[in-house]
Amino acid sequence: MGFLFPCEGDANLDNSTNIQDIVLIVNHIVSELELIDDSFDNSDINNDGTIDILDIVSIANIILYNDDNQCIPIIDITYNIDESLPIDWIIEFYAIMSNLSGLIPAYQNYFENLTVYAWNSSVEDPYPGIEGGTYIGGSGEGFNMVLEINQMEFEWNHMHRYSVIAHEYFHVYQLSINQPMNEPNGGYNPNTFSIKWLIEGAATTFESMYVQNYYDYNYFINDLAYIDLSNNIHTNPSIFEDYSSNNLDMNYSCSVFMVLVLAKELMDLGYSEESAFKMIFQEFMLTGAKNSNWENYFLETFGFSVDEFYTSLQSYSLNLQNVVPSSSLSLQQIFD
Repeated sequence: MGFLFPCEGDANLDNSTNIQDIVLIVNHIVSELELIDDSFDNSDINNDGTIDILDIVSIANIILYNDDNQCIPIIDITYNIDESLPIDWIIEFYAIMSNLSGLIPAYQNYFENLTVYAWNSSVEDPYPGIEGGTYIGGSGEGFNMVLEINQMEFEWNHMHRYSVIAHEYFHVYQLSINQPMNEPNGGYNPNTFSIKWLIEGAATTFESMYVQNYYDYNYFINDLAYIDLSNNIHTNPSIFEDYSSNNLDMNYSCSVFMVLVLAKELMDLGYSEESAFKMIFQEFMLTGAKNSNWENYFLETFGFSVDEFYTSLQSYSLNLQNVVPSSSLSLQQIFD
């Protein structure tokens, strides 16, 4: 299983576990209050599905005998932002990172550090040993976020110069809640998680929602919908599990389509739109799914098998515009 909360027993979500949390939980138990959100999820210390006196005892032990109260800090981020980048982009970059850190903070569950390297493609790579492109790389105690922003995106004022920040940060978030993703993924490794359509489809959907929410720009329609979707979505969808299908998946448009259909299928089962995307973005990743067992966790999380989902794809015409999320849907609604 993955981790989401920074502190066990932190019922009031103030990033510490103390007597105030015990008082809050006791009041909840005594008053038999109906929970209105997920604030108490990390107070079920023994994971038995209820919050009771046993959990209170466990939280008291955390307070008494654990110096740091089992609080997990947010990852440390080191910024290397080259002067070749326009100042307005640099300002916006820090604003985006602040927004994202508040919306989906990445805690030191599986790695401690993130180092950002950003520069304009118009100059020679200013960071020796750092390969150009836009990606998350590295392993062990820390990862690199590489953002080589294409000069043409500045000339055209293309939204991708901003959306790519949200995309790559979402991968950092995925790494922080799914341990197998931290394992080496060169070739097939049964102990890592590298199912492309779920990883990249979710990240591209997230970045599209981000620019919709913060810039009122519909990335789905303006940048993805014009791309012809591969017939393999209907005839051989499992091909999109592997990154070798990138030549069929321009800008991850096919992966996005599959993620959006998955959300539609969940909504058909009665889930709200925000709940459907939370299940895809967060809950599935928290299962600790890896390549050797992800299909089991897919069934457990979503209520239907991978094969059943792949069959359902055939009932959707290959048109992204037919499955885009509601323009009013906010990431805040999803992650609250």
